[in-house]
Amino acid sequence: MSKFSEKGYFVKENQPIYFTTDMDKTAKWFEEVLGWYSNIVERDNADKGCYGVVFDMLPEVERVHLAPFTGFQMFYGEPKKSVISFMQVTGIEKMHEYITSKGWSEITEIVLQPWGGKTCSLTTIDGYIINIFE
Repeated sequence: MSKFSEKGYFVKENQPIYFTTDMDKTAKWFEEVLGWYSNIVERDNADKGCYGVVFDMLPEVERVHLAPFTGFQMFYGEPKKSVISFMQVTGIEKMHEYITSKGWSEITEIVLQPWGGKTCSLTTIDGYIINIFE
């Protein structure tokens, strides 16, 4: 019996946790700079976001779970200011162009890697680093 069938489970999605002290500001950045969507699901008594999500999929598709979740789960907390993900995209040049056209300069140039992929690194408004590859 193989290890895969023996264990009896498989990972369906793996979602990075993104801490922020201003969920509205972070969500707005993802929307304006990356062209993503957001949903701040829970707020505290002072109306500050304490749980939400940002994602690149149309909200209607994300809501009914027709495709794997490809965003970040946001929680209230101090940002870690470290690498948060290694995100695979299709159209890295178009993504780079889109981000820089929105006035965001904290993204490296695209580099062709020895393994054949293309990569760049994006620093978010909270100081996280998203390493991007195609």
